[in-house]
Amino acid sequence: MTTVMHPPVAPSHVPAASRGVAARVWAWVHRALLVASVGFAVFATVVPWAVQHSGARLVTITSGSMVPHFPVGATITIHPVADATALAPGQIITFRALGNGVVISHRIVKRIVNPGVSGVFYQTKGDANRTADPDLAPAGNVIGVADDVLPAWQGFTVSMQTPRGRLAVYGSLFLTVAVGELVDLVVGIRRRRWLDDADATAVVGRHS
Repeated sequence: MTTVMHPPVAPSHVPAASRGVAARVWAWVHRALLVASVGFAVFATVVPWAVQHSGARLVTITSGSMVPHFPVGATITIHPVADATALAPGQIITFRALGNGVVISHRIVKRIVNPGVSGVFYQTKGDANRTADPDLAPAGNVIGVADDVLPAWQGFTVSMQTPRGRLAVYGSLFLTVAVGELVDLVVGIRRRRWLDDADATAVVGRHS
């Protein structure tokens, strides 16, 4: 009896060559996504750190009182001053309001010296407001002088420092890694099944 050797045949209807191309494409796509996710995570972490370690502080504008100079949602940098009693009208200061301690960034419209009370106070006003702020800002409550609005790309990285933003940054990185591991696992299982089926086909061929 003549033994006929049959080559292994893949059980799947998808040709082996096509599966190989798909695997290579997926490998490149996953690698690109992984690199992008890592780069984005590093970018979103390093930029705010670099800005803050330059000596500046970051403040996010939550109201429209300084529109159009400071749009709502913009992130501004403020720098500390050596002498908070020596500021002048026209400068924009960030300070803690009397009573509730809310952080406000408004323009100085008047410097008031009151030796009988406790030194220097500032009358402030939002550029978009019709009237000045009801309470004076003591020099001791001044956090710093506002510089300017961060560029959009820097402001975006700062917004990523919120709990929701960090979840998006590091969650996307974790998801990319997890999906890659899952796909590799599924491909490995299918490859082992294909090899098992190929071995079974070869055995059948030897006994034909």
